[in-house]
Amino acid sequence: MVSVETCVERTQVRKITSLTLAGTLDVRVRGDSIFPPTIFGRFAILCAIARQVHLILSVAVFSYELHSLRPTDLFLDQLSAGVPLLRFLCPDSRILFYCHFPDKLLSRPGSGLFLYVKQAYRLFFDWLESWSMGGSDSIVVNSRFTGRTVKEVFPTMMAKPLKVVYPCVDTSSVKENLANKKSLWPDKRILLSINRFERKKDAALAIEAYAQLDPQYRKETRLVIAGRSSSSICTCTVADVCKVVMIKE
Repeated sequence: MVSVETCVERTQVRKITSLTLAGTLDVRVRGDSIFPPTIFGRFAILCAIARQVHLILSVAVFSYELHSLRPTDLFLDQLSAGVPLLRFLCPDSRILFYCHFPDKLLSRPGSGLFLYVKQAYRLFFDWLESWSMGGSDSIVVNSRFTGRTVKEVFPTMMAKPLKVVYPCVDTSSVKENLANKKSLWPDKRILLSINRFERKKDAALAIEAYAQLDPQYRKETRLVIAGRSSSSICTCTVADVCKVVMIKE
């Protein structure tokens, strides 16, 4: 029998699916009582690492939770900084890290003097990301593009086999609801982009790419951009999403 327990920070609970909240998985909230998500809107990566370490210590050192579970496999999502600590605390457990995208490329560079300050600040965290990620037994990524990017950004990952695990989506209920509904554009090819509306997703890139299509081909298509925003993340503005793109039909 396989048992799955999930430990998350309190701020992440709202992102958990309804199936999880219904009791499908054992969800335990840890690692949020000391460190904030940011300090005056900055130092997000420092706070994220501190919160992850706090979570690990909460279940492995300050309590017997992890010991009582005796896990055979450990899964870390998004942030790899906790891999070495888990390796030390659970030497017999296999560790899998799921990389969504290198954090090194998600950091905004800044400008002027702040550019050099930010580069110096990021040196340690960029090295830690590469080193800690390499300590995993297995690394999976959410797309082949992410896999190529990881190997380009971190040369030490070149020899590592990166498997692709696409984020799963339950389409059963959607198919039932759409079974008897007509398409809005039955004679058009649909180009669909679904993302959170935040700067790192660069929704404007889809608009710019669409503008570069051959005008005749573009008449036969529709670009649909869908998503949501959250006040807890640095969301993009309308100007970020809709840059001035002249599309002549």
